Amino acid sequence: MLRDTYLEIDLGAIRHNLAQYRAALPSDGALMAVVKADGYGHGAFEISRTAQEEGVEWIGTALVEEAVELRQQGIRLPILVLGPFSDQSLPYFEQYQLSATLYSLDAAKRLRDFAAKQHYRQPAHLKVDTGMGRLGLNASQLREFLSEDWSPLYLEGLESHLACADQGEDEATLDQIHRFWAAQEGVDAHFMPRWLHLANSAGTTEFNQDRGNLFRIGIGMYGQMPSEQLRFPPNLRQALSFKTRVAQLQNFEAHQPLSYGGTFVTQRPSQIAVIAAGYGDGYSRLLSNQAEVLIRGQRAPVVGRVCMDLTLVDVTDLPGVALDDEVVLIGRQGEEEILASELAQMMGTINYEVCCNISKRVPRIYRN
Repeated sequence: MLRDTYLEIDLGAIRHNLAQYRAALPSDGALMAVVKADGYGHGAFEISRTAQEEGVEWIGTALVEEAVELRQQGIRLPILVLGPFSDQSLPYFEQYQLSATLYSLDAAKRLRDFAAKQHYRQPAHLKVDTGMGRLGLNASQLREFLSEDWSPLYLEGLESHLACADQGEDEATLDQIHRFWAAQEGVDAHFMPRWLHLANSAGTTEFNQDRGNLFRIGIGMYGQMPSEQLRFPPNLRQALSFKTRVAQLQNFEAHQPLSYGGTFVTQRPSQIAVIAAGYGDGYSRLLSNQAEVLIRGQRAPVVGRVCMDLTLVDVTDLPGVALDDEVVLIGRQGEEEILASELAQMMGTINYEVCCNISKRVPRIYRN
């Protein structure tokens, strides 16, 4: 590793978090580890391999190419491609034994016709829109679907997606669950799919209603809370630590503007540490003049605008800071911890985006 900036991924935390969700399942429940967007920035292959070792039943990706890469790396678990697919990607479903999501009538017909032409049965999960307003068949489209011949497809699953399970409110989610089971009654008359799933990380722990037998765990597997509104938050451990080191120390007098645009001006004689990470690494420019990092187990403020490769930190109140000291941007150091959700709040976004946006140029190191 040539850089002092890296992500440290605790696979022990991934195992711990999977166990927390496993304990919340009904007796016939199975887990799907969702590893889209390179495992939410954690590394899709290493997370998938850990999930496979832990007995997880399914892997979920957003893209066909994500699934193909996992197959090429040796992941053997069933893989469901949750997102849209192009005509060019159709041969890969058969070649790499992938399950497809039927998210529209057009997509279902394209996949059916391809499978018929190739003389094989393609496993698929039918997606119904119960209130998300995104991918999936509505009630009238479902009726049309059920009136056609889909014999080239093997419908092994019925799925939907909860829009408000992480908001601490029941009405919208219970309505979605009701619509899902209404759709399932019609589908069962034709296909009897084995796998029924609509619960995400929040839906798995927030609701006890019958919500299927397959549970898609994404953000929670990585130790991030789906939201701060959870009524029954599981005991999760943040798996990701974003670390760098002090590259330079500079002393400035009072009234010295720092970084691009001089948006921070020293109010006293100050010692400033330059750390070797910036927005090119996924440490957002929106954190300028408001985030904190951990050095020697204490918090120190980011000052001035975050640059592409470098960030300035005021260490005046931290005696003894030295070159090459470890700097934690996300994660724990001593008794202090910075959560991805803390940065997300400052950025006006969610912890999902904070994790996903960490650049591929930042090496991933795996522990435990």
